[in-house]
Amino acid sequence: MKKLVFSKKEKSFVESQRVMRFNSLTPGGRIHSVPICYAFDGVNLYAHARNKKTKRWRNIMKDGTASVEIDSYSDNWSLLKGVLIYVKPTFVDAGPEQKKALSLLRGKYAQYRKMLGDTTPVVKMEPERVVSWGLGRKTR
Repeated sequence: MKKLVFSKKEKSFVESQRVMRFNSLTPGGRIHSVPICYAFDGVNLYAHARNKKTKRWRNIMKDGTASVEIDSYSDNWSLLKGVLIYVKPTFVDAGPEQKKALSLLRGKYAQYRKMLGDTTPVVKMEPERVVSWGLGRKTR
């Protein structure tokens, strides 16, 4: 599959934000949405998976699909902006990519420097499609 390329505005926006909503499907077909901290390497998004037993991670183990939403609110609605990214989530338990992801997460969030051990698994979220608003291009 061809790697999705973010526009410069989308990439800058994703890099600048601190929290996203991670959306998955429960076994019963309901949407489960939770705010999570993330890191972005310019291509993929990453989050820690210290506890794979949480509902969000159990859902992707069963279903394999997810989306994330990163947005910025303003009372001036002409300034609203955000991205909805359909992702392919996979667990990365060890190796260079896991180490890179932990480094990105620790660099972005001071709390993670103590909280995440060197063996903490991460979830890699590979973008498959992006819809953005207030940032230029619309859908790819």
